[in-house]
Amino acid sequence: MAQAPAVEAPASSTKGSSRGFRIRLYNVPPELTANDLAEAFVSVSQSRVESVDVLRDSNHKPTGNATVVFYTMADAHNAVNRYHGGDLNGRRLQVIFEGEAT
Repeated sequence: MAQAPAVEAPASSTKGSSRGFRIRLYNVPPELTANDLAEAFVSVSQSRVESVDVLRDSNHKPTGNATVVFYTMADAHNAVNRYHGGDLNGRRLQVIFEGEAT
């Protein structure tokens, strides 16, 4: 029986702290946390989710944008293919592959 991939997604991580392949999410529902997004994106990952950052404004309110870093490029592309234009909690997501995270 295959073991589920590990979710390694801190609620807030330092920008650039994870190596891997980054995607950017737009129009993220404000009620979703980094852990919620990690749970959603681990389902399209064969390896692991390295980090999830929900971006916030100066008042600490979610901006509707987030980044997810995957261990492999294939997982990042799978996430884009699965979620770009898809519905998440009633919102249509825009998901863009940004490339290698450094």
